[in-house]
Amino acid sequence: MRISLLCNLGSVMGVTPPDIYGKGVGGAELAMMTTMETLAARGHDITVYNDPRGGEGRHGGVAYRKVGAFDPADPVDALIIFRTPNAVLPDKTAAKRLVWWSIDKDIMDVGTRVLGVRADSVVCISPFHRTHMEGIAPWPKIAVIDCGVRTQDYDEPVNRVPGRLIYCSVPDRGLVILHKAWPIIKAAVPHASLVITSDYRLWGLAAGNSNHRLAWAGLADVQFFGAVSRAHLCLLQMSAEIMAYTCMDEELFCIAVAECQVAGAVPVTPDIGALGTTNEFGVLVQESVNSGGFVAAYAERVIALLGPHHDYLEKRRETMMRAARNRFNMETVADQWESVLRGDPAPGG
Repeated sequence: MRISLLCNLGSVMGVTPPDIYGKGVGGAELAMMTTMETLAARGHDITVYNDPRGGEGRHGGVAYRKVGAFDPADPVDALIIFRTPNAVLPDKTAAKRLVWWSIDKDIMDVGTRVLGVRADSVVCISPFHRTHMEGIAPWPKIAVIDCGVRTQDYDEPVNRVPGRLIYCSVPDRGLVILHKAWPIIKAAVPHASLVITSDYRLWGLAAGNSNHRLAWAGLADVQFFGAVSRAHLCLLQMSAEIMAYTCMDEELFCIAVAECQVAGAVPVTPDIGALGTTNEFGVLVQESVNSGGFVAAYAERVIALLGPHHDYLEKRRETMMRAARNRFNMETVADQWESVLRGDPAPGG
């Protein structure tokens, strides 16, 4: 199939695959580029229109071009609108199928509703996301497709550090809660250690983590890295026993949780937003993250997993890694995308 993907705004503008292992990218950008790369490897002719910063060119079998080069009269087999309704999208195009790949929940203006009705299919990234969208407008053709994981980045075995925790989402999504739980965990598990990665530089912004760095400064056995290279992130994920994600945001998917399941860092998360399904193979803390008892409940669960329930943690990790590779690998995701692009019944619908 000939497939065009059209971008309009946000952190996806300008990125190309070399950025994945270079300056780093956010989850949405990673999902988009990896999906297009995988479809291209299957023989599809893919063009992404996102004003590539390094100039137009081909990467991983995908052509990256300026948005202004998009021709609505080009009779491609499928046109994918990525993230938001596109200001350059005319009332009519020659595309045989129009697909809106939505990964946001807070951009629900009139244009969004119009596109949702007009599209042949709307792709959401979790059942929670689909439910959110269904509450906005009666769109009958909603498919649910995971954000896939670059499983090849986790193929080389790494020695796991006993008691190691990792927090690898942007700080504002829950690091302040982990800061409250950490002293409780550390007092009960003296060998516990924590590494903190990610910040807004992955989205092309300032780091925005100064207050968080100051809060953690001087705490024993805590390394606050912020944004790191892809290779370093994967190494840290594979080295950790637990992904300590005290999320307080209703995320629509969370690719870091998917990655950590593949990497073997068992995610311990609240059941909030899409985490109830993305963290399918990890551990869910049922206490509401907004309740006064969450910090104690979370710390208690982590302490048990690193202590008396460590055998359970190891068994969980073993089964989790196999199941996560099966669910989140890009071939599984590409199968579902091809189904949508052909117009088959919606996956997860």
